[in-house]
Amino acid sequence: MVLSVAHLLVKRMSPFVRQIDFALEWNLIESGNALFRQNNKAENIYIVLNGRFRSILKTNDSHKQLVGEYGRGDLVGIVEVLMETNNATTVVAIRDTEVAQIPTGLLNYIKYRHPRVVTRLIQMLSSKLLGTIQNVPSTPYIDSSFTFRQPIDAPTIVSNLCTVAILPVSDDVPLHAFTLELCHALNAIDNTLLLTKDLIQKKLGPSALERVNEYRLCAWLGQQEDHHRIVLYQCENRLTPWTRRCMRQADCLLIVGLVCQFI
Repeated sequence: MVLSVAHLLVKRMSPFVRQIDFALEWNLIESGNALFRQNNKAENIYIVLNGRFRSILKTNDSHKQLVGEYGRGDLVGIVEVLMETNNATTVVAIRDTEVAQIPTGLLNYIKYRHPRVVTRLIQMLSSKLLGTIQNVPSTPYIDSSFTFRQPIDAPTIVSNLCTVAILPVSDDVPLHAFTLELCHALNAIDNTLLLTKDLIQKKLGPSALERVNEYRLCAWLGQQEDHHRIVLYQCENRLTPWTRRCMRQADCLLIVGLVCQFI
């Protein structure tokens, strides 16, 4: 029955959609690995599905400069592919990141069949460049519907932050109380979810954090990012497997300490 339904679905798809589906690739880039390196030939465009990349420029004097970051929904490498040049920077995953890979051949085929797609891509890049020239303020603001908005030239270093890992500096920090208050405050702005080790094991079972269930856990965490604007990960006081998982899933780390008052 499943094969019959799949055959019927594929049969109803247009040949163009089937060709795109055949050419697209879904890849998981582990934290610390490079998506591509500077000066290599640009062969693909990448769409960030889950995770985060950091773009680094290596100068002639061997210094490294942070150029920006790419979050969920961003296009990576599109400028180099359209201009047919080598990669201008090295792009590294700062957390486990899932991407959809669009090869140059597929892009050329889309340009031939649907030129409006490339026109739209050029419009997106032009809008970003125009915003930079006009020096629009880069501070994010909140509209009347309580949804996050970013100006078109907002720095990618602070945009598209979806997941935050919260770490205590010591055992004295009331971390759970702090994360509950933070989650409550963020919920007033947009949909926010707080995840703890106990909650994960309650949802997925006691063995959810074991390596054999890695794929299932990653898929479930990715679904939470799809359904929530912000996901908070409450770490433990020690560098446990759960704390490591939180750090690998986080766009940024929030370290919480106590304020000491001296008389």
